[in-house]
Amino acid sequence: MRLFIAEKPELGRAIAEGLEGSYKSGKGYIQKGNDIVTWAFGHILELAKPEEYDEKYKLWKLEDLPFPIKEFKYLPKKDSKEQLKIICDFINSNTIDSIVNCGDADDEGQILVDEIIMYSKTSKPVFRVLINDLTPKAVKEEIAKIKPNTDFKGMSERGFARSQADWIVGFNLTRAYTIQARQNGYTDKNSLSVGRVQTPILGLVVARDKEFEGFKSIDYFSLIGDFEINNNIFKARLKTEEKILDENIAKDIKNACESQNAKINLKIENKKEYPPLPYNLLVLQAECAKIFGFSPDKTLKITQDLREKHKAITYNRSDCQYLPETMFEEAPKILSSIKENLNNDEIEALIAGSDVKIKGKAFNDSNISAHYGIIPTQNKISSQLTKDELIVYDLIAKRFIIQFFNPREYQTTTIDLEINQRIFTTTQNRTTKSGFRSLWKNIDTEEEGESENNDCDLSALKNGDNAKCSLVQIEKRQTKPRPYYTMTTLLKDLNSVAKYVSDERIKKLLMEKDKDKKGESGGIGTPATRSNHIKTLIDRGYIEVSQDKKQVVKSTKKGRDLISLSPKSLTTPDMTALWFEQQKMIETLELNRKQFLDEVTKEVINEIQRISSNESFKIMENGDKPKIQCPQCNKGFLTKRKGKYGDFWGCSEYNAGCKATYQDNKGKPNLNPKKESSPQTSEYQCPKCQKGFLIRKEGISKAGKPYILWSCNEWKNGCDYRCFDKGGKPNIS
Repeated sequence: MRLFIAEKPELGRAIAEGLEGSYKSGKGYIQKGNDIVTWAFGHILELAKPEEYDEKYKLWKLEDLPFPIKEFKYLPKKDSKEQLKIICDFINSNTIDSIVNCGDADDEGQILVDEIIMYSKTSKPVFRVLINDLTPKAVKEEIAKIKPNTDFKGMSERGFARSQADWIVGFNLTRAYTIQARQNGYTDKNSLSVGRVQTPILGLVVARDKEFEGFKSIDYFSLIGDFEINNNIFKARLKTEEKILDENIAKDIKNACESQNAKINLKIENKKEYPPLPYNLLVLQAECAKIFGFSPDKTLKITQDLREKHKAITYNRSDCQYLPETMFEEAPKILSSIKENLNNDEIEALIAGSDVKIKGKAFNDSNISAHYGIIPTQNKISSQLTKDELIVYDLIAKRFIIQFFNPREYQTTTIDLEINQRIFTTTQNRTTKSGFRSLWKNIDTEEEGESENNDCDLSALKNGDNAKCSLVQIEKRQTKPRPYYTMTTLLKDLNSVAKYVSDERIKKLLMEKDKDKKGESGGIGTPATRSNHIKTLIDRGYIEVSQDKKQVVKSTKKGRDLISLSPKSLTTPDMTALWFEQQKMIETLELNRKQFLDEVTKEVINEIQRISSNESFKIMENGDKPKIQCPQCNKGFLTKRKGKYGDFWGCSEYNAGCKATYQDNKGKPNLNPKKESSPQTSEYQCPKCQKGFLIRKEGISKAGKPYILWSCNEWKNGCDYRCFDKGGKPNIS
């Protein structure tokens, strides 16, 4: 009997549909004929934390870094222990003779199941099936191509190398930076987290902020001419390689061109604008940020609920916008489900205007990655959607419906006019067939807009004709900086950070990394992890986001200080690029994982040594607040924190073992609290143990009400007797 282990439940169900035999379902698995199908929920194991290797690492000490990990441990995630036990019980069952790794068709999917198999300590044969099309026909075809899991050892080694290297960098440098900052007056309760993806994202925001704030506008001049031909007047703008900064030069050009004839060079092109592709997670997050003001994390949570709770959409963390060609055959059923689930006039009109015979550009197997675009499923939604779930499902549904519309066809006319070796130019677009635009007028387009507004039909002009330049106007303009990031523009930039890299080798590596990923062009992180990195930057106080719909993103002082302290390898995508180069060698087994991790550890050691005597960390101290040194350890500084029962003060060296705490007294630590007098033992003998005597205690309840309680003075020896006061005496009943 074979055991198929899928990466997620919907993949498990799809595999079961593709297998032969009678169907039987159980808790956490499906039996189909002589096969068992079970599944994970993404990663159900995680790399152990430092203190889970040795309790001494609970204390943050620079001398313990880097952690001497010889063999990485994987431990169950808290919310996945039950499913992990189900999977491991099957793996070790006598009825199972082989295991099939059905993780997603990338290195992350490979290690997700490999780590479960390794955790189970099985020696049974393991096979591999790569499935990215969940239709029964496609699943059957892929199962027929089953291969030994050992054929994918390189992919597995590459995935483990990257995740373990991220652990080495993240845990070691986060502790090193935090320890060094706290020794220099940093009192924030949050650690200074550092990471291969998180820190370059922060670097991107800081660079944009500094560019915007340091920008100095320059005046320049643009010339626009009026041209007359056949009783028609149209406008065209002067082409320049560089901006004209001298107004006198602009005036000279004006004088040289006015009242002169210009020869027309006309070019007409027929073009098509295709409907936008289905969403991947990044594009959906950007759209939801722009339209609804949702944070990336909120959009991810909504789509997670739509997928898991309502089973209304396909895999929501996809990085791909294309669909399997077999999905085209399922389109009528999906459209029918959309119509039933949304049940409104707009959707009915859009579906009525669609044509399921049109096979749009989205249906292309060659562009599929480990996943495919986010689209609605064929499921009927049984429970009511929340308002937010409904509007996101509506967006996803419309993006699928639009695939069954013809492209808009239009004609682009470009005219160049030459006068005295100067070229004026204008462009005009005219729609010839509306296509999907007849019903979808509000969708953004990235096509080049018209250069000037001209009412006359430029395509009616003839190549080689002359037009007279009747007037040239000089427009004074100012250069403008790129604006602060919004959540929408930041998300879109994260899939193409290579464009900001000046080192050609690094840029080339980043581009090569994404060469097989449509929609990614030298990006950093993945659509599934970027929102979490952004949330961490917000939670750590590195960036702040405006609370309006626009969601303007700016770095904080803390974020800028961290970037100024960090080396270029951490603040740019360089580390990702260089790791990619080495991971290619690991995949082809030219380099082994240990060699790579040893090199990463050496880099971490060098960085720890660099910062260990770096006094620049003093910039992290809260300069606007007076520092109060801890009276107990004399190393850390006291910082105000919120506790379960109100504000208190604790030492910044608490991670290093200092447990000093002080009550808050009007915004300051109470360093000299009054010693409470010991409660006096009364003459009332304890009715429970008959040995001790009752003690009277006063207190304040959580509701703020005073109370008196009597308890036994033998409590240290186990007597737990208590009673309330009545008339100044213990209420012994």
